[in-house]
Amino acid sequence: MAAVAAEAAEEPLWGQVVGVQPGLTTTAPEVVQGVITEQPGANAGTRGSIESLGRWNEKRDDRAMPHKMGGDVRVAFGKFVDELVQTKGASSGILAISNWKEMLGPPRIFSEFSWSASGTSYQRHGAPDEAARLRAEAKKKGKEPLKIRFADFEGVVDDFGDEDQMAVYRVTLPSGGLDADKWSGRPPPPAPEDLYTGPRRDGLLSTGEISGDYSLCYFPIIGHSMTVVPHGPDMIETWRLCWFVLPPLIWPIAQGGVRTRDPGTNTFRYPQSQDPNKIVTFSADGTAEQGCDIFKKRPDSQKRAFQKVETRDLAGNWRGCCCPLFMLLWPFSGISCTTKKALNEDQYSESVRCCVLGVPCPVETTTRTRKYVNGHPTNGFDGTWYRDPGCAAQLPHTYAKKVG
Repeated sequence: MAAVAAEAAEEPLWGQVVGVQPGLTTTAPEVVQGVITEQPGANAGTRGSIESLGRWNEKRDDRAMPHKMGGDVRVAFGKFVDELVQTKGASSGILAISNWKEMLGPPRIFSEFSWSASGTSYQRHGAPDEAARLRAEAKKKGKEPLKIRFADFEGVVDDFGDEDQMAVYRVTLPSGGLDADKWSGRPPPPAPEDLYTGPRRDGLLSTGEISGDYSLCYFPIIGHSMTVVPHGPDMIETWRLCWFVLPPLIWPIAQGGVRTRDPGTNTFRYPQSQDPNKIVTFSADGTAEQGCDIFKKRPDSQKRAFQKVETRDLAGNWRGCCCPLFMLLWPFSGISCTTKKALNEDQYSESVRCCVLGVPCPVETTTRTRKYVNGHPTNGFDGTWYRDPGCAAQLPHTYAKKVG
């Protein structure tokens, strides 16, 4: 399943909360999503729970619990719930989180996750002594703890441990079960302040102001267009089409992605990317600078809002083509015939058959999962990005259209 904030250097990157607008509510709406209720309209007792069991000592060279994965707590929680649902007779399980700061290069926080369906192995190295507990409390003093909520579960994840201590939680599944057609581990809908795209009070450009259609042209060699849609105050989703024409080089490129704002600036970048050619800085005059290129907003451009592509609209037959850089090699282009089937709101399966020089390759079947960033659903699915329900880019040089 698909599916670090008082001080930026001290809290996990996946949990950063940015762009809160003064005067807006900071309370996320309650959600009941994916839960099977025993009676229509009955919510009581149908949600699961997240209960903190405190901190417990951990040793990197002698783990108390089996290490499962690193990265995003939302993704880890979803995978844990998936495994718990599939474990016969399991109604609850143990989730443990620890993190540490990487000092090579820019300071970054890394998180690790362990879980099990039962047992008390997390206690193997004992609880922190009083001095360690007081140090942890003093470190948190004066900080507003980051609270991560999950659809279908009461309670929050608000402690992420450290290098030597795990934050441990008992997660209990909803008593009514989870609907297999829903995304049980999906992050909850963003709070209102996380959806706000209007005018700001800090002098920065809002994502609503920079949304729209941009173009760049070095006639007759390069034609480049970029569409920007907002995801709240500090995140945007972009779709780009580019043609590079310098015979015998003709190179079509289609690409989508999500960029987040550098705090206090009008610069947006792919998460954790330091490549200057992938950083875009927007200006009030309607220009967007990326490396040596300067995009200009089109005179007829209108403000855009994010339109979520539904998996049910992606279902059907698709045709794609991957064109080599050299036009003389175009006869060797890979042609793909794909059939997609919606599995739930955030997953679909696809069967792909590629042909090169008319020779078919074996059929490959895979499942693709929607990408979530800071709780926002995007139109990216495991490397495939959608401009709309009928147009997709799987790699920078692979373009696909729905045909039926």
